[in-house]
Amino acid sequence: MKLRSRITRIEIAAVSAVAVAGVALAAGTANAATASAPAPIKLTSSACPTDISYGQHSGCVTELQQLLNKHGAGLAVDGDFGPATLAAVKSYQGSHGLSVDGIVGPKTKASLEGGGSTPPPPPTGGGASKIVSFAQAIEAGKAEKGWGGGRVPYGWAGGHTSTPGPSPADCGAAGGDPACWTATANHTLGHNGQISVDCSGFVRWVYDLAYGRDVLGSDATYGQIRETHKVSSPVPGDLVFFGSGPSNPHHVGIYIGGGKMIDALETGRYIETDPVSAGGQLIGYYRF
Repeated sequence: MKLRSRITRIEIAAVSAVAVAGVALAAGTANAATASAPAPIKLTSSACPTDISYGQHSGCVTELQQLLNKHGAGLAVDGDFGPATLAAVKSYQGSHGLSVDGIVGPKTKASLEGGGSTPPPPPTGGGASKIVSFAQAIEAGKAEKGWGGGRVPYGWAGGHTSTPGPSPADCGAAGGDPACWTATANHTLGHNGQISVDCSGFVRWVYDLAYGRDVLGSDATYGQIRETHKVSSPVPGDLVFFGSGPSNPHHVGIYIGGGKMIDALETGRYIETDPVSAGGQLIGYYRF
C-alpha cells in the first residue's frame, strides 16, 4: 500500500510538470515567431503593401502579429493572416477609435507602431488650405514633384505606382475601361500608356505634396474612403466621394468650396474644376 501511494505521488508530480511545461510553451508561442514564420518586416516599410489584409502570408504579417500580441492578442506568430489575426485586428481597431474593417492600412499601422491614428493636418495659408493650393497649381499646369509642367490628363489607373504622381494609364487594370480602349484605338487623350492620373491617383498626389508623405497610399477610392472620416460641414481641402455607398465609391475629388471641386473626372479630359454635381451620386465629404 505504501509503495502504491508513493508511485501515485510520483505520477501526479510528473503530470503536473508536463502541464506546466505545456502552459509555458503555449505562452511562448504567443510571443515569439515559430520557426516557419517569415522574418518580421516593419509595417511602414516599402516592402509591405499599403493595406495588409486577410489571406496574406509574409513577414509583414509576422510583424503585425507581434505588435498585436503586445496589446494582449495572444496570437500564434506564424506570418499567416487568418481568422484569428483578423479578429485581433478588428478588436484592436475598435478599441483604438479606428475604422473596424479588419484591414491594416496606414492609420492602423501608425497606431500599432505608436505613431497615433491620425497625423496632424497640413499647414494652411492665405485662407485656403495647402491641399487646395497644390490642386489649383496642378490644374493650372505648374510643375510639381513628379510632373514637369503642363496640363495633366485623366488616365485609367494613372497615379497608382509606388510613387505618387502621374504614371502610364492602364486600360486593362481593375476590370478595364472601355473609354480608355476607345481612346487608344483613336490615339486620343487618355490612351493606354499615356502619363496621367485617374481621380484617386490625383487626390493621392495632391495629399502627398501637402503632407510631405504618401498618406493615402496607392489604393483606389475604396481604400481612400477607409482612411478618412465623414464630416457634416465640409471645408476646402476635404475629399468628396461619389458612388452607391461608402463600400462602393467610384469617384473622388478635392472640394474647394462654393459647390465646386477639382478632379480628374473621366477619359478625354484634364484635371479641372467641376461642380460637385458632376460626380454623380454623392456619398459625402470626408476628411483625413
